[in-house]
Amino acid sequence: MIPELPLLRRELTELSSRRRTYIVRFVGAICILSAVMLYYSQQISMLDSGGFGGGAANPNRYAGAGGTIFKSIVRNLFIAVQMLMPALICGSITIEKERNTIGTLFVTRLSPMTIVLEKLCSRLVPMFTFLLLTFPVLAVVYSLGGVETTLLLGTLWLLFCQCLLYAGVGLLCSSWFATTVTAFIWSYVLTGLIAVFSGALLIDGPPSGLPTPYNVWRNTFQRFETVYGFTPMAAATPSLGTENTFEQLMMIATASLPSLLMTGVFVLLARAFLIRRAFISPSSLLLRIFKAVDGFFVRLNDQTTGGLVLMKDRDTLPLFDPVAWRERSKKSLGKARYLFRILVMMEGPTLFICVGTAEMSNRSDFEGLRGLLMFIWAIAAMILAMKGATIISTERVRETLDALLSTPLTAQEILTQKIDGMKRLMIVLAIPILSVHLTLLLLNVDLVRIFLSLSLRSALVVAWYAVCCVLTTFVTMRTLAWLSVLLGLRSESQSRAAIMAIGLISAWILVTSYSFRPGATGYQAIHTLTGSFFHVRRRADSEESPREIRNRTITSTICCLLRPDGGIQANEAVLIAVGNPYVGKHNLYYAPSKSMGAALTVSAIVLIWQILMLYQIRSLTLRLAPGLLGRFDQLPETQRVEPEHLPLLSGSGSEVIA
Repeated sequence: MIPELPLLRRELTELSSRRRTYIVRFVGAICILSAVMLYYSQQISMLDSGGFGGGAANPNRYAGAGGTIFKSIVRNLFIAVQMLMPALICGSITIEKERNTIGTLFVTRLSPMTIVLEKLCSRLVPMFTFLLLTFPVLAVVYSLGGVETTLLLGTLWLLFCQCLLYAGVGLLCSSWFATTVTAFIWSYVLTGLIAVFSGALLIDGPPSGLPTPYNVWRNTFQRFETVYGFTPMAAATPSLGTENTFEQLMMIATASLPSLLMTGVFVLLARAFLIRRAFISPSSLLLRIFKAVDGFFVRLNDQTTGGLVLMKDRDTLPLFDPVAWRERSKKSLGKARYLFRILVMMEGPTLFICVGTAEMSNRSDFEGLRGLLMFIWAIAAMILAMKGATIISTERVRETLDALLSTPLTAQEILTQKIDGMKRLMIVLAIPILSVHLTLLLLNVDLVRIFLSLSLRSALVVAWYAVCCVLTTFVTMRTLAWLSVLLGLRSESQSRAAIMAIGLISAWILVTSYSFRPGATGYQAIHTLTGSFFHVRRRADSEESPREIRNRTITSTICCLLRPDGGIQANEAVLIAVGNPYVGKHNLYYAPSKSMGAALTVSAIVLIWQILMLYQIRSLTLRLAPGLLGRFDQLPETQRVEPEHLPLLSGSGSEVIA
């Protein structure tokens, strides 16, 4: 009666034997528990300050407060599942394709549906372990009172449905695509689309979004009037007006049926694609699109102009940088014609939005452009992380690394020329970013008036902003590229290198952007420390003293140093200071923009810090490169390993010569 589940046992055994499983579990547990305890401490501090139950003088101030804390914690658990589940499952099937073991599974007695279901279960187990870590905290919250049985059981069921939904998304991508990197990217693309369409449920009126488990939980249990400041719409889920707990749970289960049906569809599609796309070529999708577009325009050119070609591809030879020449002339992301197509795809919509904003906006500043800037930066960072992390692993997979290392080039020269081969790609990615910066400059500063009034001070400030934007853009890009190379230098596979680089860089961006923003915990901690150091006291009225402004400026500077987008924030302080004094206090560049001198100083400090950070990451990568690439002859004398000290090859009887 009990199934053997051989594939599930094999998957769990492999996961338990990998060291990175426990590293990821430890890091994930620290992140989840830190977020949970952070929200728990914030809610408890609010109760102690008198926000609930009469303040610290009331011994029963925590009685019945568990409901508010429970809902605050659970909301973050839903988001954590949405962020972690695609990464856990996206390589479940693609790793079999990359190892060429997918055919072995097909000759066993396991049916395709059994393979899909056991792969699904093998990735759900690690996610459940993450959620189990939060149960002790939820038990403490439950003991405070205010958490009904329906809320507790319904939340557990909907968290389970949330895991199933996004596991189905990742499993579908893993079954369709040939590589783990591509499945990883498209898993989060589909997850983002689901989040966008399900976000339509926030709009007051008839439900028009997707009834995801999170939306079902939010519309059933969450109190919008206390959390979001408005009365909720008529929820897609039925009202829990009955007092019968069983009937309430059945209503919640009925409301979760659409998400379960979506999960079933994803699993069936994964089963359908498992065999059809089991042996597809792992060629680049972008390269295939470019070749199809090239073929279309070549045929169109032959029919219209008779095959007239204005710019022909030239076969060049390397002079002093053979590795960089190989990256520019032989790789799809190095050729000028392919990079021009990427530029058109990115710059076209960006320029359209920027021109439309400049024409239609009646304000001197438009906050939406900064959102567009962050979106373009996210795309650029992902491309650079993938390209940089797979620079060496691609050579290992194609078995060309030994030939590359046999050249008289040192390991440092190989990596340096590899990064130099990405210069064209960085320029293409920088053009849309600089276009947004230029639009923001034109919206905030009247260049014609500055030119006619011959204001040298304003002209120098504008020039400083323009130069800093260019320098910050390219310094940040090179920092991301070198950091990705460092993270992917030891990886044997492209997928592991790309996922590690994208994951760590994304974690750096998300954690620092969330923690070190005005009002967040990290920002408040730094603000408190700097205030106690400079003896700054908050005034009772709403006016901020010059000392308070200076303290906030110092706090913003430290936060900019910790954030990867700190240079962008510091440069925006200069722009706001020269052109638009009406900026909200929730922005990181609010305090530095109150004074032109402070804005210029913060911008210079952050730029110098980013240059030093780039130098340190580059130096560390080049120092570790010989050992990680196996060039022991290029290591310092103190780090070299003599041949007689190396171990013998088992069964060969010969020594390993470094």
